Amino acid sequence: MNLSRREKILEAATWLFGYYGFEKTTVDDIADRASISKGSVYLEFQNKEAILVAVVQQFTSRELERINQLVKDAKAPYLSVLRELLHGHVMSYWSIASGQLHSPEVIASANPSIMAEIMNFQGAIFLQIAFLLEKAASNKEIAPAKAPEDYFYQAELVCYLLAALFPPYDRLKARDPRSFTEATLRKYADSMISMTLAGVRAGLE
Repeated sequence: MNLSRREKILEAATWLFGYYGFEKTTVDDIADRASISKGSVYLEFQNKEAILVAVVQQFTSRELERINQLVKDAKAPYLSVLRELLHGHVMSYWSIASGQLHSPEVIASANPSIMAEIMNFQGAIFLQIAFLLEKAASNKEIAPAKAPEDYFYQAELVCYLLAALFPPYDRLKARDPRSFTEATLRKYADSMISMTLAGVRAGLE
């Protein structure tokens, strides 16, 4: 597959930021890995920070596209679709975070532009979860909310309850960091999503 110059830069930067960390990676490193000149990198991006923002935007764009398609194709029972959405979302983050040593710190970056991107991304996901909750209520899978805006509140609550399933996984690693694997995360995800959806069925207040 022939990648554009921008795509080569982002592919190289994703690997380097993940393996060496953002601070230790240089623009020269990115250019070398992408097999292009340093000047070519600057034709696409103003600086290394702009590359990091683009890397995160690439991930959020692809993940939101996957979620939007899942919701668009959704059929009853809608809580099953919501389970699929949540589980897939957890594992999408894992696919990035587990790929290289420093990926969790990149995803959890305090860069203001990245924080804004993540906030917008989360807001879009909340809307899709709220939509599925409203559809589930219409299908009598759960009790209807008292007001339409309450579905968004419930969507936020669902995500907050599952926060430990996302990078940097500090709480899940607390018992034994060395034994934390994809299988461990899947086990936690299955249990925590089941418990959360049980709470949704019982009625979140």
